[in-house]
Amino acid sequence: MARYAFEQARRRRRKLASATKSNALQYSAVLWDEVVAEVGTQFPDVELTKYHVDALAARFVTAPDSLDVVVGSNLFGDILTDLGGALQGSLGLPAGANLNPERRFPSMFEPIHGSAPDLAVKGSRIRWPLSGQAR
Repeated sequence: MARYAFEQARRRRRKLASATKSNALQYSAVLWDEVVAEVGTQFPDVELTKYHVDALAARFVTAPDSLDVVVGSNLFGDILTDLGGALQGSLGLPAGANLNPERRFPSMFEPIHGSAPDLAVKGSRIRWPLSGQAR
């Protein structure tokens, strides 16, 4: 995943942001940082910046133009793509992808959360399908 992110950054603005939380996750996030940095040695032309995920989320809001390619774990990627969708106006707007760059297996593309027509506002009340109650 890190290699693919660096390759994409190389094709674009040569900037890669890595989402981490190594200040709190002493093992898994520290390992993430080490792996991303090691892969980065193969891409000296790409500027790598490590962000704690909470600071990166703030940057999405305050300075989105300073970012280009972002790489993160599944958890951090899910949170940040939801934030990106909300900043665009809806979680249903941006597309998501589970990519297999080697093309050995199919890739899958989908809206992050779909349009949720079953939750559409009818008048001024939303019908929640599981409870049958209006809220």
